[in-house]
Amino acid sequence: MERTPPKEMAKKLAGQLRSQRPDYQYLKQVFQHIRTILDVTPKDKEKRLPELLTNQELTAFYDAVFGVRNRKHTVMIKLLIFTGVRNAELSGIRIKDIDLEGLRIRIEQGKGRKDRYVPIPASFRGELMQYIESQREKKAKYLFESNR
Repeated sequence: MERTPPKEMAKKLAGQLRSQRPDYQYLKQVFQHIRTILDVTPKDKEKRLPELLTNQELTAFYDAVFGVRNRKHTVMIKLLIFTGVRNAELSGIRIKDIDLEGLRIRIEQGKGRKDRYVPIPASFRGELMQYIESQREKKAKYLFESNR
């Protein structure tokens, strides 16, 4: 037997349910019961372990990162490596969020819409301070701003 296409089946079910004037919660419960009756359960996601870089790949990566002549890119990559902030969080860091005395950066509305602080290594303070000063001279609000 061939399956009815999902859109067509949805129209048939909607015809059956329309007289009940369903709201979202009602439909949620109906389909919960349908899944139980039909014994339909979600498949478990296959968990994969991350692949680690080889020593040669890691060395090539660090050579590329720390050999870059573009200071903005170097500071970006070092912040990602040293602090573990996410890409989206990195783009939202404002200059005022950086506490060089306390060696930390305030991340606002990070994953899960939570605020948190991430530590900065003391060895990175000087380079970061110089970069921040160059951004302040440009009247930048964010640590990393593009010309767009």
